[in-house]
Amino acid sequence: MLRAPTLLLAILMVATATQAQPEAAAPQTLFRDVRIFDGRTNELTPGHVLVEGHRIARVSTAPIPAPEATVVEGGGRTLMPGLIDGHVHIMINEHFAVVETDLELTDLAYNSVVVARRFLMDGFTSVRDMGGPAFGLKRAIDAGHVVGPRVYPSGAFISQTSGHGDFRERGDTAYSIRDKDSLPNFERYGIGMIADGVPAVLAATRLNLRLGATQIKIMAGGGGSSRFDPIDTTQYSKEETCAIVEAAADWGTYVGAHVFNDRAVNRLLECGVKTFEHGFFISEETMKKIARAGGYVVPQMWGISPDLARNPLMPPAKIPMVRELGEQYADFGRNLLKHGVKVVFQSDYVGTFADAERARRYEIWWRTQTFDSNFEVLKQMTSTAGEMLALSGLRNPYPDGPLGVVEEGAYADLLLVDGNPLEDISVIGGTTEWFDADPEWKPIESLRLIMKDGVVYRNTL
Repeated sequence: MLRAPTLLLAILMVATATQAQPEAAAPQTLFRDVRIFDGRTNELTPGHVLVEGHRIARVSTAPIPAPEATVVEGGGRTLMPGLIDGHVHIMINEHFAVVETDLELTDLAYNSVVVARRFLMDGFTSVRDMGGPAFGLKRAIDAGHVVGPRVYPSGAFISQTSGHGDFRERGDTAYSIRDKDSLPNFERYGIGMIADGVPAVLAATRLNLRLGATQIKIMAGGGGSSRFDPIDTTQYSKEETCAIVEAAADWGTYVGAHVFNDRAVNRLLECGVKTFEHGFFISEETMKKIARAGGYVVPQMWGISPDLARNPLMPPAKIPMVRELGEQYADFGRNLLKHGVKVVFQSDYVGTFADAERARRYEIWWRTQTFDSNFEVLKQMTSTAGEMLALSGLRNPYPDGPLGVVEEGAYADLLLVDGNPLEDISVIGGTTEWFDADPEWKPIESLRLIMKDGVVYRNTL
């Protein structure tokens, strides 16, 4: 009988058989006559870019002599870094209740192949997976068996009993949680782990690191998608939190935390947590502390969008609360920037294909409204996100160069785009449509060429 990781990889390899395959990698690729958005600067610079192997070899405003190179005539199009999604759940690709009751790990594995390919075809060349058994998927993508982005996996998110990762129903036997025969699917499949006390959280952290985690994800507060942990709660004691951070540091990497309130964030800061996922309800004083500590806030801004109330799955009783929170925290993004906090894009990809994909494209546009700047949002999806991924330090699986920038020595993760994303975010997929968008995924026509690691995966020139 195949063990779960072996079975998962076998499924991924079979699933990819019908996928369109990338072009063969050229020793050199020359992008000629392009306007370069480098990921750091609020302008497009006319020039040329030479790729050698999987890295950018030269960026120049003058013509680059490369007689042996495969030439891509840019025709004045925008050349920009591949996009980075800082918080996704590729393996949680169905609604929670369906995962818990009706699906096997094989279902999630097959779905993940579709999810990964569509991420890359939407221009996302890297993602940070913040909860789920994505290790096998990452290996399959790196080996070329599956088409998808670079994956920075956290493994199972770590939660206390009654925390945001405890998805048991009320009727589940409360005292049998450690009985492997009665574990919920979320734990059996490696989506999450419940651990209480310092020894247990150390074991959970070390298990994820053993499996290949590039960073650790913990649940430090309540949430909206779990039934029995109010969003105002603070989760994990200081002793437990600091133990997790120290265990991650022992492996040369860091911890990110699902969190919303001041009390929880301040405890995380004391222990050295580096990234704060969501964080909508923190005060400006706490924002200043995060900035001084060099931390990153990684919010999915649709969570405080007024359009969230239009979600057909939203219980009518919650709609007034959603609207009130959206109004109360309307300046959350602007305040982060005012206090110098580094912000990274996240879609919080979770659930069924159409729902999650529509939310991702809406999120791109909505951020331009809440941060008042296409440039700021593009940085959050490129250079700033690349800096955050590098926090994985010794556990970084892609250490050969920076991500999210167009500069010499960087990875050749590049998009060639019709139009100027600094002026029109729709050219990279941003849209005002969400629940009313087309339910079926379609390619973004203005993304004319998608390159990852020096390999072209889409070319409609």
